[in-house]
Amino acid sequence: MKFWKSTEWQRVRKIRGLPLLLIGIALIPSLYAVIFLSSLWDAYGNVNKLPVAIVNQDRAAKINGKTQHLGNNLTKNLVDGKQLKIIKTTKSQAASGLKSGKYYMTITIPSDFTENSGTLLSSNPVQPEIKIAHNTGQGFIAEKMTTSAAEKLQTKVSQSLQKVYSQTLITAATASKDGFNTGSEGAIQLSSGISQLQDGTKQLQTGTTALQSGSAQLVTGLSQYTSGVSSANSGSAQLVAGAQQLATQLQKVSDEINAKQQAKASDLAKLDVGLTELTQGLGKLSGSGSGSNSENDQNAKGLIDGLSGSKTDLETLEKLVNSDPQLKSNTDIQNTLTDLGKNLGKSSTAAINLQSSITAQMETLNSKLSDLKSGAGAVEQAQQAIKTLNASLTEVSNGIATQAVPGAQQLAQGASQLNAGLSQLNANSGTLNQGASQLNSGTTQLLEGENQAIVALGQANTGAQTLSQKLADGAVKLSSIHNQKSNVTALSKPVKKDNSDLSKVANNGTGMAPYMMSVGLFVGMVAFSAIFDFMTVGKKPKNGFLWWADKQTVNAPVWIAQALLMTALLFIVDGMQTQKPVMTFIVALVASFAFNQFVILFNVAFGKLGSGIMLILMVLQLSASAGTYPIELSNGFFNAVHPWMPMTYSVHALRETISIGGSVALDLTVLLSLGIVSMILTWGVYEVKLRHNQLSFPQSSTAE
Repeated sequence: MKFWKSTEWQRVRKIRGLPLLLIGIALIPSLYAVIFLSSLWDAYGNVNKLPVAIVNQDRAAKINGKTQHLGNNLTKNLVDGKQLKIIKTTKSQAASGLKSGKYYMTITIPSDFTENSGTLLSSNPVQPEIKIAHNTGQGFIAEKMTTSAAEKLQTKVSQSLQKVYSQTLITAATASKDGFNTGSEGAIQLSSGISQLQDGTKQLQTGTTALQSGSAQLVTGLSQYTSGVSSANSGSAQLVAGAQQLATQLQKVSDEINAKQQAKASDLAKLDVGLTELTQGLGKLSGSGSGSNSENDQNAKGLIDGLSGSKTDLETLEKLVNSDPQLKSNTDIQNTLTDLGKNLGKSSTAAINLQSSITAQMETLNSKLSDLKSGAGAVEQAQQAIKTLNASLTEVSNGIATQAVPGAQQLAQGASQLNAGLSQLNANSGTLNQGASQLNSGTTQLLEGENQAIVALGQANTGAQTLSQKLADGAVKLSSIHNQKSNVTALSKPVKKDNSDLSKVANNGTGMAPYMMSVGLFVGMVAFSAIFDFMTVGKKPKNGFLWWADKQTVNAPVWIAQALLMTALLFIVDGMQTQKPVMTFIVALVASFAFNQFVILFNVAFGKLGSGIMLILMVLQLSASAGTYPIELSNGFFNAVHPWMPMTYSVHALRETISIGGSVALDLTVLLSLGIVSMILTWGVYEVKLRHNQLSFPQSSTAE
């Protein structure tokens, strides 16, 4: 039979509007796929049309010594970048716009954004914050798009800040390298200085050893010295007594000279009375003069000897005082010794002069007396000589009274002060001995400390050498850090992302096309089965196969037209580009055939119930075919039924031909198997229904 003259076509043509309805059914997959996909064909390519509000509240602040205004820079970059439709506005306008749906996202840059950015290398870093607000209820997909853009924004801002601080860190590392080199040189100098200090400490140890020996000798010498001080104290007491005796004796000599001078004066007065009395007086005077001369000479010698002894004692005392630094530095004792020496010298000189004067006067007197004895004519000479002697004695008496006696008294007073100082020195000699012992003990401890210092300096020298080596090693390692612009860029973005993709998807529409094409074909088959009657026949067929074949004369053009029109319009209207265009048409035809035969099977077998089952299956496949999201994101039920869904294989096959370019053999095998099995089962259902006479004929009014 001719295809277009089949009984089924004759029945279709007799039903008013059915041919046009079949044409509309053929266009159902195109309406689903082409029109729907064209509305969002390049949705992600138009993200820059999504309105987003930005509120910049940031204030300028200093970062690394430079005034920065990162909020302004960020706002300008976002507006100029045009990744989103960025609109600068106020805080209140942004909040109301987000609530009303005018804005899909708001970006708020706080007032302390730049200030906090400058603290990232401080002791108390505060991370800068950008506030992002969404209103997901206005559009879930839009929220995902803006969230993705916000994450990219955060990454961009982080990289920008990281670049600033990477520059700072690299510059600091370069400066540290110079510091390490300088530190290494300083450590070498430190090691050299420690070595010299160690040598000096050894020399100090040698000196301390000598000091320890000297301090021991000092202890012994001080013991001897304190013993000598005790002896000097005793001698000074004797010196005081002798000085007092000397003063007393000098006063007696002066008084005696005055007394005898007065006596001689009365004799001279009597000289004028008579020569006889003069002769007798001279005789007496000669005897008395010899006695006085001998006595006076003896007293003068005693005085000189006493003064000599005092001088010897004074020299001994000066040696003892000068041997002690404490006494030597005592100004009062030194001044007293000096005064004693001067007074003792004056007294000695006066005593010697007195002795010489007495001796000379006595010799002159004896000579004059001899002359007097030899003749009375020498009376006047004798008288003159006596007057001269009288004057000399007066002078001697005055010298003794005014010089020798006060000098002896001063000597006694100085000796008393010396005796007091020596007593104080003798009283403190125990403390001095104790201090010398402590000095000896201290030098011993000092020697032990120097030994420890030598060991510690050796360790410090080793540490300084290690420090120098480590600093040099650190400088060598830091020398590998460079501060070029490329280094800063590499440090701020240390990992270079090298994306590779086995397949390219031009846009959102191309990515969703396999899913929407499968949905369109399946929906078209369900709609066709719901409208077209697969049970009514124009005349009773001879068998089930002929019944099926007669229906296929109308059915086949519909499912073929659905596949070809849908695919062609995607290429023409939406501009879809595929890896394998011809194979895309073939897959669409095979999928359309499989869905058609599968839907017809349930429609023929179960009638309207079968069409309802197919509607449920279609809804089930929307989630289980992994057309929009990976099946791994679905729950366990959809993961379990995924391999049993017809659309699973049509979606995968179309992805391969449109975007991936891989093999579709397995998918076509499954789909063809589904279609052929469904077709054979439909033959059987028709045969059963024919045997049970479960077929219907059109009424004459509608059939004709």
